[in-house]
Amino acid sequence: MSDFLPHPFWNFSLEIYAGEGVAQACLDLQDRRGCDVNVLLFCCWLGASGRPSLTVDRLRAILKVSDVWQSEIVRPLRQVRRLLRDKPWHEALPETVDAARRRVADAELAAEHAEQLKLASLYSPPADRDRPLEKRLRSAIGNLGVYAVCLGVVPDARDRADVVALMTAIFPGLPLEEVKQAVGGLPPAP
Repeated sequence: MSDFLPHPFWNFSLEIYAGEGVAQACLDLQDRRGCDVNVLLFCCWLGASGRPSLTVDRLRAILKVSDVWQSEIVRPLRQVRRLLRDKPWHEALPETVDAARRRVADAELAAEHAEQLKLASLYSPPADRDRPLEKRLRSAIGNLGVYAVCLGVVPDARDRADVVALMTAIFPGLPLEEVKQAVGGLPPAP
């Protein structure tokens, strides 16, 4: 990953995605709701860094750009990677198929990185790290709500649980109950 251009959004994504339950939550939202994980993380990064919240119009304009990249580049790479993993070519040496899968995975990651840099170039107002954590939490959740509107999704309990997993990784200094209350619709812990 050293050949990737550094960027605060990319660094944030790598750190958060490695957090407990985050990858599973993101992939669940991707597979069930058609979310673009990069856009999910972008919404979170904007809020977590104290940047102004997204509007539906602004996010729709951003999605017009990122959706093309996702449909023409990222999703086809993901499909090939999954095909190589789930339905290997039995006439080939398994090592060669695995090597091909790893190379496709590397290309997919590079395409994700390119998308993240593009997202940040489309909307990256100055950060406000002095903004209180609670307001940044609500902004990140609000941005995800804007994304849900753009996708035409009415969040259910499973979606909210995935968002709680994201928010607890992003805001480890906030109590879990506060995060759950901010996400809404989740029962308090016993």
